[in-house]
Amino acid sequence: MIALPVISIRADAGLDRPAVRADRRTPVIVGVSLFLLLAFSTATVFVREAWAPQSFQIGIYALLALYLLAGIRRGRDYPDRGMMSWLVYMIPLWGILQILVHTTASTVETREAVLRWGALAGVFFLTQNIAVNRTARRNLLSAFLCFATAMALLCLTQLFTSEGRVLWVFPTGYPDVYATFPSYNNYAQFVELALPIALWRALREGWRCWWYGLSGGFLYASVIGSASRTGAILCTAEVFAMLVIGLVKLRDPETGLTSRSTAAVLLMIPLLAISLTAAVGWERVWLRFQQNGSYLARREFLAAATDMTRQRPLTGYGLGTFPEVYQRYAVKDFPFYANHAHNDWAEFAADGGVPFLLIVLIPFAACIPAAIRNPWGLGLVTILLHACVDFPFPRPAVSGWIFAILALLSITRTEDRLMQSKAAPPIPTGSPAKGSA
Repeated sequence: MIALPVISIRADAGLDRPAVRADRRTPVIVGVSLFLLLAFSTATVFVREAWAPQSFQIGIYALLALYLLAGIRRGRDYPDRGMMSWLVYMIPLWGILQILVHTTASTVETREAVLRWGALAGVFFLTQNIAVNRTARRNLLSAFLCFATAMALLCLTQLFTSEGRVLWVFPTGYPDVYATFPSYNNYAQFVELALPIALWRALREGWRCWWYGLSGGFLYASVIGSASRTGAILCTAEVFAMLVIGLVKLRDPETGLTSRSTAAVLLMIPLLAISLTAAVGWERVWLRFQQNGSYLARREFLAAATDMTRQRPLTGYGLGTFPEVYQRYAVKDFPFYANHAHNDWAEFAADGGVPFLLIVLIPFAACIPAAIRNPWGLGLVTILLHACVDFPFPRPAVSGWIFAILALLSITRTEDRLMQSKAAPPIPTGSPAKGSA
């Protein structure tokens, strides 16, 4: 007799393969859709009608619903990212709580703020769940950098010729336009997020460092050309910080930096930044440094927001209600509309009280060490500083990317802690104590 091998046959053999492929395709489809929605929000930031931000919010909510329904159908488990992630999800819930307990001065404004914050929390959740590995995070950062570089080129080419028209076609009602941004400060905040990615890639990418160096030069020159004072200061600080990092980490075995790539940053980036800035011209930003009027208005807005916080330190007046409540606490009359406090942190405290300020601040503060260890995320630190004199968070064209990068840093922070715990030597077990059984 001939002994035949026994082969076990599974009734469901092969049936799980299409599901695996579909599950692999899902993060790619969701990631591309998320990037397109964020790019749409930035490309339509000049539109004054409500359809543009509402379309972005509807798109994020629809994408989030489809992703959750697909996960429920496949029985996907969503990993717990810790308390910091839950704080992000609590941001829109705080506004809902204000509406329910009737502590908001305007239900309509708070409802709109809840929808905006909810969409940003959705960006955070989707980014955390699709960028689960280094390749996905790298691809998302690369797509953002390419988009930001295209915006910088658009800003430089239409800076002196567009006459306030986006792509020389669409009127904005403003004398100047910066890519698609009517506000030079909001444009500078957008660039502040992308510039460290270009500079850090120039350090790490070998022969491709020339492309990333050129990208960083265009980004920096466009901010100088936009004449944003705070943006010019913070972007210059980012360049110097990356130069210091390049010197400190030269030939560091943990980062793999080579002398060639470091020399490219130390020599090429400043040269490109200076030459492109000279081509654009630094006179406009220098003239703006001589003006102090806008900073005087910011002081009055900050004083009013501080008084509002003192009156309602626990509940605030309602998310998004600062423009309406401001008139009660105005210390000086201005011939223009005070749409924001020009200090997001003070406005958060005035609108939501000190608890809401902490809910927003703590997740960002927790990721600062991760941004220092991963310099591509230094833009998040500069945004936190820029928010002290302006308002990047109410603009989804900027804050959408802020929450995406916050999610990437949050994942990187969790992975770093796991790697450190695995690398830590095991604690030796001692002998049992005397008298123990």
